[in-house]
Amino acid sequence: MPYISIETNQTIDQASNRDLMKKTSAFIAELLGKPESYVMVAIKPGIPLIFAGSDEPAAFVRLKSIGLPKEHCTEFSGKICGFVEQELEISPNRIFIDFKDLERKMFGWNGKTF
Repeated sequence: MPYISIETNQTIDQASNRDLMKKTSAFIAELLGKPESYVMVAIKPGIPLIFAGSDEPAAFVRLKSIGLPKEHCTEFSGKICGFVEQELEISPNRIFIDFKDLERKMFGWNGKTF
């Protein structure tokens, strides 16, 4: 049920991208306290991205989850920025994060909703 997408103008080879997706999956499961068996990850490297008028390394992160605790988003922001900085060498001041708490009845899986 948690979904994280990272779009970046950084280029990553296919093997490194696969490894990063696996690391991201484990990281998000631990961060949210959710089973990794429900975590979905998409990493979209090498996309044209301009932030603050510059094409320096940047990222746009989307994190969606059922029951995403809004009161922890500031903490999550710091941890996600740290993770992206460590893995992709992108400064936290060049990362936007879009948090979204999903309603159970509006999120489907396995032919039904949660």
